[in-house]
Amino acid sequence: MKMSPPDRRNYMLDLGLEVGIRVLLFGVFVFTEFLEPFERVIQPEELWLYKNPLVESDHIPKRVMFAISFLTPLAVIFVVKIIQRTDKTEIKEACLAVSLALALNGVFTNTIKLIVGRPRPDYFHRCFPDGQMNAKMMCTGEPDLVSEGRKSFPSSHSSYAFVGGVIGLLFAYICYRQHYPPFLHIDCHLPYATLGASAAHNMPTSQDQPQLTDNTTILPLESMNKGPV
Repeated sequence: MKMSPPDRRNYMLDLGLEVGIRVLLFGVFVFTEFLEPFERVIQPEELWLYKNPLVESDHIPKRVMFAISFLTPLAVIFVVKIIQRTDKTEIKEACLAVSLALALNGVFTNTIKLIVGRPRPDYFHRCFPDGQMNAKMMCTGEPDLVSEGRKSFPSSHSSYAFVGGVIGLLFAYICYRQHYPPFLHIDCHLPYATLGASAAHNMPTSQDQPQLTDNTTILPLESMNKGPV
């Protein structure tokens, strides 16, 4: 169904607003990546908790993790499109829900990291690369490595994994509900935009209403006016 110029203009404005919100959230996420976390006081007697061997690199690097968490939902969406032959509206709404969930999840996760400032298990070796702790417990390691060592909780890998990641699941559901009905709804697989368009398309118009003709009004009157001969 072809949209009228006003409808198309409103559609483009809504889509631009949706994209703008995601760009803004992504910018906030990148900005929080470079902020210094809260510096908790670590007592000497608890340092044994953070003396695990230094992890040079994660088994799954952040870039790979971000790519997997973003591309996997998109792959599922397009596979479903091919199988069920869904329309463009459903694909657009699904992609908007996924992108919003990922952006919100990243901002929320980084915000908690900065507030909590929990050290990583290998924090001691980040702080003291030579293994020698000074009396004032002033870190002698690389500042970036030490700062990253204070961002242990919550784990980005867990929150972006969706399976078992409470934060990821929570924001995935919240963003899903922005575009889709509840799970118990009979059309929970269809976005609001599609349901609204279908309802408007199925509403009877004035052309669909039965039209009264001259015969339908005259004949009954004639029969009523006729008396016995």
